[in-house]
Amino acid sequence: MSQLAKISAIIVAYNEALLIEQIIAELHQQEFAGETEIILADGGSTDSTTALAATRNIQAITTSKKGKAAQMNAGAKVASGDILFFVHADMKFPKNTFTAIAEAINNGFCGGGFSNEFDTDNEKIKRLGDWMNFRIFDKREQSDKGIFYGDNGIFVLKDVFNNLKGFKEIPIMEDYDFSLRLSQHYRTFKIKHPKILVSARRHIKAGFFKTRLQWVLIRKLFKWGVSPFTLAKWYKDVR
Repeated sequence: MSQLAKISAIIVAYNEALLIEQIIAELHQQEFAGETEIILADGGSTDSTTALAATRNIQAITTSKKGKAAQMNAGAKVASGDILFFVHADMKFPKNTFTAIAEAINNGFCGGGFSNEFDTDNEKIKRLGDWMNFRIFDKREQSDKGIFYGDNGIFVLKDVFNNLKGFKEIPIMEDYDFSLRLSQHYRTFKIKHPKILVSARRHIKAGFFKTRLQWVLIRKLFKWGVSPFTLAKWYKDVR
């Protein structure tokens, strides 16, 4: 893969009028020698998300049914890049984020994700995660084991994404399912530096303990075969 491989950044959004201009600006500010494009994968926003995005020099806007899996698949279909990078509207990135992705791919990895930090209360949130996942002696997170969630900023070669038939269009745990299949069949890499910054808004609005407990229980129940359509009822949108 050429060092100047094209990266398609796909923003997954629904009613993110307050943040959409910020995330597009974050992506435009990347210091990367290769070619890039920005795609908004909208889930049918009822606010001004798409109108604002259309004024900010992005290459495409796709609209699909609401749901991250369906939106990411729709964005991937129109992407022209060699590498797909799925991001959320509430993320912030160091300026060498794209370069780090290209380096991972050039080193023979087919996809992966980033270490992350929360924009507020990071130590509290991470400590709760360690405690609820019984990470007393083994401090490895899921991402250290090749399991990446949306907040890790999943990236993948487009050919590999197509080979895996994209994300399963389920209402929750689509990222877990995809990264599990990705890690089972291809070499993946966790980029520890730079770290991406993600919003703690769900923890603040829904409660720190409740949010972390939901994450742990939903993952375990999904692994035990509970329907993601049932699990999604316990995990509502927070804006």
